[in-house]
Amino acid sequence: MARKLIVFDCRDVRVVDPSQLSQLDREGPGDLFIVLIDGDVIASGRLTVVRNIVEGQQEAQQAPAAQQAQQGRAVGVAAVLDQMFRGYYPDVIEREEPDVELHVIVGRGLQAPQQAGPRRVLEPANDDFDVLKVVERVARGARRVLFFTGDKRLAGQAEVTASQLGNVEVHYMPPNEFPGKESLAKAMIEAIEKAKASLPST
Repeated sequence: MARKLIVFDCRDVRVVDPSQLSQLDREGPGDLFIVLIDGDVIASGRLTVVRNIVEGQQEAQQAPAAQQAQQGRAVGVAAVLDQMFRGYYPDVIEREEPDVELHVIVGRGLQAPQQAGPRRVLEPANDDFDVLKVVERVARGARRVLFFTGDKRLAGQAEVTASQLGNVEVHYMPPNEFPGKESLAKAMIEAIEKAKASLPST
């Protein structure tokens, strides 16, 4: 007797050739009960179809980036935070300004930008050149971009980029010039509010 595979699901019972097993994952996620018949040997077990689930997760992860590409010019204000402003600062901005798109430089450790929330993207950067590339890319998809940094040299370089792009504001905010992180975060929020108010209505 040729080897046959009997597949049970919620709809019916089918007999298929084992070579067709890979086609089952096209039917969508779920559990199938299978019986393998090969002569007098019978084996049974449960087959979990996961391919479509995994692809769905990948599509969900890629969706924000795709939406950003398609809706780029619809973004009003975006903020790029240098890596010294991770953690507390993006959390406050995200809470106080939920309509602002946040790009947080995280330095090394990521291979590509990673969506960390509905409006937050973690951006890899090995050096200042990479940071400026992030600012340029974000500026192509937003009406106004605010770049916050505490690095004086990087701020100077970013000013050159800003003068070329026309829609970028550079905010040099060294943490040691503020009495605390709360006051620095407040200054960021005020700069964002001012940028939002200066945008022409559409």
